[in-house]
Amino acid sequence: MPRVRPARFVLGLLAVMVTSWIWSVLFYVVSPIPYYTVQQPDDPVAAARSLREYFPVSGTYILPGRSATREEATLLRREGPVAHVFLEADGPPLSQGVKNLLGSAQGLAIGTFLGIAMLMLNRYTTRYWNHVAIVSSVAMAYTVYPRVADIVFSDYPPGYTLMMIFSDGVSFVLMAMGMAWFTRPTPPRAP
Repeated sequence: MPRVRPARFVLGLLAVMVTSWIWSVLFYVVSPIPYYTVQQPDDPVAAARSLREYFPVSGTYILPGRSATREEATLLRREGPVAHVFLEADGPPLSQGVKNLLGSAQGLAIGTFLGIAMLMLNRYTTRYWNHVAIVSSVAMAYTVYPRVADIVFSDYPPGYTLMMIFSDGVSFVLMAMGMAWFTRPTPPRAP
């Protein structure tokens, strides 16, 4: 089986982590694209107070939920609104430092799984673009599966969901490209 130096694998992990951070900053901070897919209330403070009145505890709320009577669910499904609300009653739950650490750990975990997949692929093909295409295809299938299910089963807005498919898909392809580069087999040394 073709060999990959451990140092190259570790560099691949770091490349995946940095790639995911760069893509996230460019897409979600610099680019306005995500904000074209969500609505903003005219009075965010009044909207927040209204949410706190009906949703006093942090959590995820779904309307109509399982506790709704059949009549309530039918009314909300017929006339609206239906909603999926993620709420932190007291503001952000984690400090930015903790979020950065968790994001870094996430990037390393994704890199580890991408790297393992590519090391297994080295048994069958050692071509860079084969690795990128195979791993990206699997990643895209995973990306599309839950997002389209959100549209069908959870009433998520299609525009927002398609934006997330695009974001996740590009991110996975970029990370696969990075890890594929670092998991290319090391040529055997001449005697």
